[in-house]
Amino acid sequence: MKKRSLAFVAVIGALLAGVIVTGCGSSSDSGSGNTLLVGSDIPYPPFEQGEAPDYDGFDIELVNEIADRTGKTVKYQDTAFDTIFRDVAQGKFDMVASAATITPEREQTVDFSDPYYEANQAIVVASGSDIESVEDLDGKIIGAQDGTTGEAYANDEISADSVRGYAQGPEAIQAAKAGQVDAVIIDEPVAQDALSSQSGIEIAAVISTGELYGFAFAQDNDSLREEINEALQEIKDDGTLQKIYEKWFPGVDVPESVLSGTNESLK
Repeated sequence: MKKRSLAFVAVIGALLAGVIVTGCGSSSDSGSGNTLLVGSDIPYPPFEQGEAPDYDGFDIELVNEIADRTGKTVKYQDTAFDTIFRDVAQGKFDMVASAATITPEREQTVDFSDPYYEANQAIVVASGSDIESVEDLDGKIIGAQDGTTGEAYANDEISADSVRGYAQGPEAIQAAKAGQVDAVIIDEPVAQDALSSQSGIEIAAVISTGELYGFAFAQDNDSLREEINEALQEIKDDGTLQKIYEKWFPGVDVPESVLSGTNESLK
């Protein structure tokens, strides 16, 4: 009897193990059900902001609209930007929505959706600074958020004394305000949002880059990426994206690079 009981337990254990393994599939299979787990670096106003679970912002509103059209329930996971692409590639969440610029370097790790926003970079300084242009940054201490294209620009295009990375964009801006760095390079909409909500800082110059944001996915998650692209195109075509632009960026029209652009056309 004892041997038979042990054998029975072993069979049940094996069956349970199979259920557990099946239930822990990679992100290549995720997002196809009713729940969409979205990784995002919060706060990064006006794109992502607020406290869990009541996040809002441009990206949040757009993702929620996409979720409504695809019949999904969204769950947001606040995560560090400098590891966000590795994390989605490893299946820690289904997609990234975090003001993420589409770049060839990042596409070595992830795949991007079609673009949904066009942005430039801005140089943020403390009020009264004598910095007025990119050329004035040579030999200076530059701040930027870790893993961003602003940090890449500071390292690759400027002969800075040093580049200091910060975990979050608002921290970098506060460092400029406090005089801990001479300037910060950050996405222009984020700089404009900071300027509208606090004193002691100014935008010294805008760096024209025409960067395009996209949602990021694991490279083996083609079905989810295409599903999101289809919903995104509907949102562009029926004017909903323009309405979201008007809410978060008054007076700004959706540019043609976003309306007609696809990620494939950018390659």
